[in-house]
Amino acid sequence: MTFQFYSDMILVIMNKLYTKKGWELKLKNIKLQEEKVKKIGCEVGEEAGANCDWHDNFGYEDSKRKLELESEILRNLNKDIEDAEIIEIKEQNNIVAIGTTVNILINDAEKEYMIGGWGESDTHLKLISYNSPIGSALMNMKIGESKEVKIGPKNIDLKIVDIKPPSKYVI
Repeated sequence: MTFQFYSDMILVIMNKLYTKKGWELKLKNIKLQEEKVKKIGCEVGEEAGANCDWHDNFGYEDSKRKLELESEILRNLNKDIEDAEIIEIKEQNNIVAIGTTVNILINDAEKEYMIGGWGESDTHLKLISYNSPIGSALMNMKIGESKEVKIGPKNIDLKIVDIKPPSKYVI
């Protein structure tokens, strides 16, 4: 955790928490994005041609726009790993935490989600990140607890029905 002081106010900047698997996936995605940026950079050079003719050259302009877009994606991926912390998943089912799977009632409809690390989400696996709106609302809740949270324009009621330990699933 990092603290920054602004006159009489303290701003706390939280570390981004990753599971080991999530960290490896993030590094793999960064490597893939770096390769993509490099490839598009070569395309920009090819489109400019031997005479570096970029004036009124649609191919060059289009490649340059793609390069700017993909470079921004790469910057954001790298920013995600700043202040990152790889956490050890604790074997417990007392409290909603990264690695646990929770059965919840959302406005009386039962759902099951596994809580993942920073940006670790997969709708097919019912994996949601702890920093997603629902994930952050669920963190640190216990079985039987309820709360009303505002997600987007809606207020929803959450109730913890069950918490399963990480050993039941692979993260």
